[in-house]
Amino acid sequence: TTTLSAGADPFRLDPESVRDALDDGVACVVVQYPNFFGTIEDIERIAVIVHEAGALLVVNTTPVPLAMLRSPGSLGADIASAEGQPLGVPPGYGGPYVGLLATGKSHVRQMPGRLAGITTDATGKRGYVLTLQTREQHIRREKATSNICTNQGLMATAATVYMSIMGPEGFREVAQRSYANAHYLARQVSAKPGYAVINTGEFFHEFVVKCPESAATTNRLLLDQGILGGLDLGTVEPGMAAYMLVCATELHTRSSIDRFVEAL
Repeated sequence: TTTLSAGADPFRLDPESVRDALDDGVACVVVQYPNFFGTIEDIERIAVIVHEAGALLVVNTTPVPLAMLRSPGSLGADIASAEGQPLGVPPGYGGPYVGLLATGKSHVRQMPGRLAGITTDATGKRGYVLTLQTREQHIRREKATSNICTNQGLMATAATVYMSIMGPEGFREVAQRSYANAHYLARQVSAKPGYAVINTGEFFHEFVVKCPESAATTNRLLLDQGILGGLDLGTVEPGMAAYMLVCATELHTRSSIDRFVEAL
């Protein structure tokens, strides 16, 4: 496994660095969308480069932004993965959650787990059945892809209920509120003396803030006022002690955002 550097823009992957790292031995390239710093990567361009080298593109994403952004598949991804926690599943101190995995028909038989498909019964009513089942699921279980995944059926059911209640319009509203709150927060923080939002590319609901002192100092200042600050990037990457990763979602109000900014 090779980790690619961001290049000239420290908060966005350089597609040319992807090209330089590819050779005949590369099976796939995994890219986040949006990435760890919240920036939206140029997936479409990266997909062209990866496919020219004969490799697959795997996009790791998160569900909420996809209500506004183009889907990984439409941008050229072969496989998409995501964490389903934002779909109505409480944080729960790290779990249990539910993983999401999607691919095109050309790779569907290599997917782990069991696949449920839609059909109709003898009376014409819609029904759900296990489909594309291989013989190994029944006679050679140790070799079956269906037996190499965990069962998070409860969380999958909760996510399904959430999506059915929200519907397409409600889900889009969640994304729009998250986007609006994050960009409002970014504007307010940028107006604060000594603070700067340094994402050079477009972001969705996470962004990087440069603090006048260390992020640890800023977080202590916020905690003294009863506010949990952002992620201290100095704990993730050496040399980034002054940087903080901040996020806003549909659950934040303008008053709570203003209180956060006033406390800085």
